[in-house]
Amino acid sequence: MDAHRQGQFVRVTCRWCRITRNYRPLDLHKLIGDHHVLKLQHRFRCEKCERKDYIEVEFKMIIGSEIKGFKVRELAEIKMVKRPVWRDIEL
Repeated sequence: MDAHRQGQFVRVTCRWCRITRNYRPLDLHKLIGDHHVLKLQHRFRCEKCERKDYIEVEFKMIIGSEIKGFKVRELAEIKMVKRPVWRDIEL
């Protein structure tokens, strides 16, 4: 929450795919709660290659001249997925 108040962004980079995404700390707070983002670094998964071991997370401060054209991923909604789990039993 301090990063949000200071105007910082969370930069998540996959070193395997070379993809970088920027997030607002407040959006990530809605997903993970009061946990520090950097402690959860290996729980993020790349959307392209689905790997966790090449993810790098850092905080990024944007200066006035950099803000124009700066792309940020915005949290649109949170969907909960119900997935059935089956087991075989003998009668």
